[in-house]
Amino acid sequence: MGQLRPGHVIVIVLCAVAGFAVLTFAADTLLNRETAPAVPKVDMVAQARRMASDGLEDANDFGCRPREGSPYPVILVHGAKSTGAVTWPVAAPYLSKQGYCVFALDYGWSNSIRDSAQVLEIFVEGVLQATGAEKAAIVGHSLGGIVPRAYMRLEGGAGKVSELITLGAPHHELTGELRKSCGWETVCDELRSDSPLMKELNDSSMVEDGVSYTALGLKAEQEAASTFVDGPKEQVTNRMLQDDCPLKGLVEGALGHNLETLDPVMLSYVNKALESPGPLPRGYRPDCFALIL
Repeated sequence: MGQLRPGHVIVIVLCAVAGFAVLTFAADTLLNRETAPAVPKVDMVAQARRMASDGLEDANDFGCRPREGSPYPVILVHGAKSTGAVTWPVAAPYLSKQGYCVFALDYGWSNSIRDSAQVLEIFVEGVLQATGAEKAAIVGHSLGGIVPRAYMRLEGGAGKVSELITLGAPHHELTGELRKSCGWETVCDELRSDSPLMKELNDSSMVEDGVSYTALGLKAEQEAASTFVDGPKEQVTNRMLQDDCPLKGLVEGALGHNLETLDPVMLSYVNKALESPGPLPRGYRPDCFALIL
């Protein structure tokens, strides 16, 4: 073999140095990987506890475990200008007595619907982590029926929801009068039928695969917006209270948008939908004169 020239020697030395540097870096990386502290797991249950509605009887027991026959915890979502304690003082204890683990949160309703959906996402994760359930059933009033839809479509939450039951939710065909009565918060502008967010929720399809929908409403509410959801009949049931109970709401002020979450018939719809596979059975007819839950 011929003698190595000076240039060859320099190349060999540089390659050796580079190789040593690579080996040193790899060893250092492996060492750090073994010794670096693990990233702490976020305590979603603690976060959900902080969001839970105060002063609501028989709700937000994070030690509750779903019973056989009611495997999914029920999460109650209030509407605009309200709180969980104001919206669900009858529904929470009623559903709890039916055997459900009931949870309710307070969220910044005046923020964007997307922001509220992200808050709901944290709460759902905390509830599922606490109860050990794979999915939750969500019951939402008014705006509280739109926020879960945004959570499912925009935040990827559909796989965590078994069914959505809405009461008086303005799903589409909103009028200018409703926006005016809502106010000038961000959320009120987003509720316009032609807003980018509502188009994203309603265009092409209003429903998510694997989720059942029961959409409840009052006759008077249809003057402001449609409370119904468009979708396959095996996945969606729409029901107007007056179709079953014509006498309900005849006395002005006796039953309106803000009082429907207290009404025994509306809550009987909710309970029937929760206990039945899929949405509210189309053949179900409530006791229109029920007074005691």
